[in-house]
Amino acid sequence: MLDTSLIALVETQAERLERLSAELFEHHTLLVASNRGPVEYQVSDRGIEGQRGAGGLVTAVSAINRYVSPRWVAAAMGDGDRQMVSNAGGVAIHWENESSQFDLRFVTVEKDVYNAYYNTISNPLLWFLQHYMWDAPRTPVIDRQVWEAWDAYKQVNAAFADILCHEAALAPNAPIVMLHDYHLYFCPQMLRQRGLPPGSCVTFFLHIPWPGPDYWALLPHPMRREILTSLSQCDILGFQTQRFLRNFLNTCLAYLPEAHIDYAQQCITLDGHTVQLKTYPISIDVRGLMALANSDEVRSYRQRLRAYTGDQTIVRIDRVEPSKNIVRGFQAYEQLLETYPEYRGRVKFVAILVPSRLGVEEYQRYMEEIMVVAGWINTRYGSDEWQPVELVVGDNYGRAVAAMQLYDVLMVNPIIDGMNLVAKEGVTVNEKSGVLVLSEGAGAAEQLSDHALIVSPSDIIGTMEALRTALEMPITERHARATALQGQVAREDLSMWLAHQFHDIKQFLQAGAEHSP
Repeated sequence: MLDTSLIALVETQAERLERLSAELFEHHTLLVASNRGPVEYQVSDRGIEGQRGAGGLVTAVSAINRYVSPRWVAAAMGDGDRQMVSNAGGVAIHWENESSQFDLRFVTVEKDVYNAYYNTISNPLLWFLQHYMWDAPRTPVIDRQVWEAWDAYKQVNAAFADILCHEAALAPNAPIVMLHDYHLYFCPQMLRQRGLPPGSCVTFFLHIPWPGPDYWALLPHPMRREILTSLSQCDILGFQTQRFLRNFLNTCLAYLPEAHIDYAQQCITLDGHTVQLKTYPISIDVRGLMALANSDEVRSYRQRLRAYTGDQTIVRIDRVEPSKNIVRGFQAYEQLLETYPEYRGRVKFVAILVPSRLGVEEYQRYMEEIMVVAGWINTRYGSDEWQPVELVVGDNYGRAVAAMQLYDVLMVNPIIDGMNLVAKEGVTVNEKSGVLVLSEGAGAAEQLSDHALIVSPSDIIGTMEALRTALEMPITERHARATALQGQVAREDLSMWLAHQFHDIKQFLQAGAEHSP
């Protein structure tokens, strides 16, 4: 758990963000846009009820609501959202609770249009591409259906741009528009085409990886050029890591020959407009997480999960996605039990898995592969008294936090990830000076590699040896590594993620004011 000096640091950082927000938004209005909103409405016997939107993006970005009251634009995801739009008569829906407030506008399009935008282009086409998940000799296949879905993707982006421009025109001050993630690649250019009030600023933050130019060649030339051209119309374009930022520069160099690429200043000029590229490694709400970790709810889950632990326990917590590399993680554990039989009966593997996108065939197959490999390990190495692998399936964040508190080794071995916040959450709440085994493919490795055990995601023998190193590590070294990781995360927590962005926006606006006539 965090010591008092780190807790005080986190409090100071939150106060700094509060002051910065007050300065920035005294004369500007904040508009936030993402596919999924901070609230989702469900129809029940009691009527329409709002609940917090799901997903890591919403959790992180919603922290903005504690410091400023934004106008948030999001897609209507279900019947409850659509009914709220009808009830509101086209005006914003106001949401307020004890910690935040905002106004929400839903984007509504025909269900088949949204389905094509989300379930064909956003997922799987772009998601698989940006996580290196396509089997290039066979997929993707860009057929007529995909091209028609591409038009639907543009249509939904246009609907977002229309509402954002409408809200910008109504705003009492010059708008700051913060766009989020790969669902909205065309919004920057569409906003420029429609026109924003003077003194505006458009930022875009990409939560997922940006692959190198060769992999982008899997998309037809017009698709990738349109994406790059639109993103070049931002004022500030943010990435999780320096590696992803460099990949973007290289992709523009390869496919936008008319653009001026400045590697030294990390900016791109196209058609007279310059976009500044920045890195903003996303983080966690340390204060909120610690409050949850100390709650009665998590304490209860922790007691129940102790029945699943061994003398030493390896833990992983993941959505069930192929990019998370869950199968290879189990294969590394199997190799550990096979190569070092002294761990049998002593070292258990607890996997907290959250089903994801089970409507996509590749995800269904991957879930089946996980069940097969876990069952094989339990059959081969288990007994009536001892089961090596404990699978806990379901979406329960309190239970996941409890599991993080109990690990001796936390395995985070994705093939590639924008960041992977489990690595940061785990080292923050763990109570056993546990060791982090971290894939070099995780964005978090750029910050945490000095004090984690870094592995190649495809190397199950190397991962096995890292597990053994972690299990045999002296407690003094474990404690030193764990303490250093906690400090690293606390110093760059969610408040600082927002503060860095607000600081850069403020500098951009000041520079624009100095050069205006």
